[in-house]
Amino acid sequence: MNKKNRTRIGTAIVAAMLAVLICLLSFTAQAQTSSSTNDEITADTAKVYTDDILDVASIEIGENDEVIRTDGNGCIALTIVRAFEVEIDYRGEVFIAHCTGGTVADAIAKAGITLSGAEEITPAAETELAPDMVIKIASHCGATVTIGGETKSYNVTSGTVKDLLADVGITLSEDDVVTPDLDSAIFDGIEILVQKVEYKEETTTETIDYGYTTEETSSLTTGTSKIKQEGKKGEKTVVSKNKYVDGVLTETVVVSEEVTKEPVDQIKLVGTGKPKHSSSSSSSSSNSSTSSSISNAAGTFKDSSGKTVSYKKKLTGTSTAYTAPSGALTATGVPAYYGGVAVNPNVIPYGSKLYIVGSNGTVYGYATAVDTGGALMSGRVLVDVFYPSYNQCANWGRQGVTVYIL
Repeated sequence: MNKKNRTRIGTAIVAAMLAVLICLLSFTAQAQTSSSTNDEITADTAKVYTDDILDVASIEIGENDEVIRTDGNGCIALTIVRAFEVEIDYRGEVFIAHCTGGTVADAIAKAGITLSGAEEITPAAETELAPDMVIKIASHCGATVTIGGETKSYNVTSGTVKDLLADVGITLSEDDVVTPDLDSAIFDGIEILVQKVEYKEETTTETIDYGYTTEETSSLTTGTSKIKQEGKKGEKTVVSKNKYVDGVLTETVVVSEEVTKEPVDQIKLVGTGKPKHSSSSSSSSSNSSTSSSISNAAGTFKDSSGKTVSYKKKLTGTSTAYTAPSGALTATGVPAYYGGVAVNPNVIPYGSKLYIVGSNGTVYGYATAVDTGGALMSGRVLVDVFYPSYNQCANWGRQGVTVYIL
């Protein structure tokens, strides 16, 4: 026992003995009148309670203090051992043990810590305890750390995740994400994931789609249309704050946008005027007949896959091809698409299902009548087939066709 402890205990003994003397005064007279034997004196001291002695001496006992009482020869001796704190650092957590003596091993047991036997204890387990002593327990743990998709294994002593990362030389930024958190205690088999987080402010240029508007005009006959103004896409500069986790973009926050080029809407003219006839409807029929012929006899044909298909009418005439910007609307209001063709609705009604074969052996295939145009209304062209690109239109060219109305 060290000198500091002995001083505390000595003071307690003196105070306790004073209390005993005070208490025994009241018993001395009683003992002398009844008997003066040692047995009777000892019996009288047994009636004196330890708590009463401490109360008379105004000595306070802490929850963890130890009071040792000795009775003999009519005297009571109280030895008070004051408890002191011992700090135990184990797996990143601090335990406090209140002890009155013993060894480092006793303090560890009192703190409720169970060891496997493979730990390193500083100071050694058999070391006598002293007030304000700090005991460190280090255990060897296997740990894995995954960072940037690469996993490495380490054999380390216990501590926290933060300690481990510092020990193996991993530097973190304030935005990096670590699982489990940095203050978590290390244990054998722990798996640590470090996600490197980076924020970048980046500038990009984006296109702005143009809109579509329709204007009616009597200068075009009903059922016809044409593009008055081609649409043009605009541009805008976008500044974004982008979040990258392990190099992968996971979040974008737009900081600002600035339009650098305004889009131009596409304007389509839709005819509302009445067709002009030189004499009667027979004139229109004669115009149509100059470029096409109609067979009202139904029949069958084989399509490009060899399937036999029935048709109601067969028309022959001239065909051309056209294209339009993506999203452009046809005379029937649907966007232009491959398989949607332009016709004279007076000859081939809108919505008619068709099969078109070119005279040069090119097969357009199955189609639907959805659009029209000036050349079609005048009878110069029987059908205008749609292709999504100019080169495809050029390949089709102007040629004779057979149109089967299904």
